[in-house]
Amino acid sequence: MLRITSGLAVFAVVIAIGWVLGRTSALPPRSDRVLTRLAFFAATPALMVTTLAGADLGAVVSARALAAIIAEILTITSAWSLHRWVLGRDTASALIGALASGYVNAANLGIPVAILVVGDATPIAPILLLQLLIITPVSFAILDIVTGRRCQTPARRALAPLRNPLLIGVATGTAINLADWDLADIAGGTPAEVLGLLGRMAVPLMMLALGLSLADSRRAPRGGLVGEAPPPAGPALWWAVGWKLLVSPVLVLAVGALLGLRGAALLVPVTTACLPTAQNIFMYASRYERATGLARDTVLITTAGFAPVVLLAAALLG
Repeated sequence: MLRITSGLAVFAVVIAIGWVLGRTSALPPRSDRVLTRLAFFAATPALMVTTLAGADLGAVVSARALAAIIAEILTITSAWSLHRWVLGRDTASALIGALASGYVNAANLGIPVAILVVGDATPIAPILLLQLLIITPVSFAILDIVTGRRCQTPARRALAPLRNPLLIGVATGTAINLADWDLADIAGGTPAEVLGLLGRMAVPLMMLALGLSLADSRRAPRGGLVGEAPPPAGPALWWAVGWKLLVSPVLVLAVGALLGLRGAALLVPVTTACLPTAQNIFMYASRYERATGLARDTVLITTAGFAPVVLLAAALLG
């Protein structure tokens, strides 16, 4: 509990530094996008390679991973039913609401939080694979159909996950592990040093980018993007926030208990479920022009509110 509290305090300080850099204009607006792209295309894939290359792959296919996967699927599908049939939103808006309610920020926050809780990023790999290979492509296909927009051809949409740097990093690290190679023995250890150097940048880059994005959200117009002003999300916003921060952790507790997990063994999947909504969801909402206000505000509120939920989970299960 103390280790998690101390770790979250360190994260908070680094995020605050990013916020100050943004608010004081020490860095220009939208600098968070530069740092996020640097983390996405270089630092985080390198971290996934070095992590999985030397990891116990049993953690990737464990009951903890299965509990997290089942809980995320249940959270999203149950949230879609809520937004579609109870709140009466159209299919596309209900899907964005469901993603806002359950699609966790596995890359930007999941990786550093996993490192904080268990010491490495291996447990987050199954969620990344679920999101990259299944949830995102299926969501895009549904949104294409119901909105009448073809943002990608079916072939490009099918191949898109294979070009994702995070997926490439996961696949490469897993392949090295299965081949029983030691990165330190390849080319005199140079690849290991390069990947290690890039990977160590990942967590601070993510935290600084988050702080900068929060600063930009205060400087930008209400819509979060220049010239954009989505309508208020209304009650659907608070349902999405509640589903993300309360219902999702309860679901993973129930699933984990059914799988025989108890106490500290439940902490990793519960912590994963507590993660805030991924910023990608606002991008998807903007792309299809559906529920942009809900997506934007859910990202901001769950990002601000996930730490107390994680601390409560650590106190109960740690």
